[in-house]
Amino acid sequence: MNGLIAAAVWGGLGGWLAWRVHLPGGAVVGAMLATALFNFTQPVRAVMPVGLEVLVQIAVGVMIGLSADRSLLPMLRTVLPLALMGALGFLVFGFSLAALAVRMGWLDAATALFGFTPGGISVMSLVAAEEGGQGAVVATMHFVRVVTILLAAPLIVRLWLHLRAGG
Repeated sequence: MNGLIAAAVWGGLGGWLAWRVHLPGGAVVGAMLATALFNFTQPVRAVMPVGLEVLVQIAVGVMIGLSADRSLLPMLRTVLPLALMGALGFLVFGFSLAALAVRMGWLDAATALFGFTPGGISVMSLVAAEEGGQGAVVATMHFVRVVTILLAAPLIVRLWLHLRAGG
């Protein structure tokens, strides 16, 4: 439990620092990077107990759910089909990358499929391990994906909006 407390302190400080310097996705990205750095430097990896992990996931779900209000309902007719098309596109692209990684001999099929399929880090790595894949490799692939997207997406959106505004 000591390692978990130290990792949480590192993550908290990293999240706070990244938020203070206005890093895109600051609090989340900073916490993830700082906690990963902590785990990389320790002889024994800190692990969150399952019960606490579930509690944190519930808290995040509540936080996201609280962002919804009635103004979203009219948009569902437009957004839902677009979201489904996006998910299908991500799946097709992910399966294509997985097939390439397997064909090149870089990854086994289960690891590649769960590593390139969009989803949450913890869930995808657990399911991958249950299906015979390498959970830690899948977690690393998703970690890199999430951090890259959280850092790049806001910059790309700002650039796109600037160009659209005639800047």
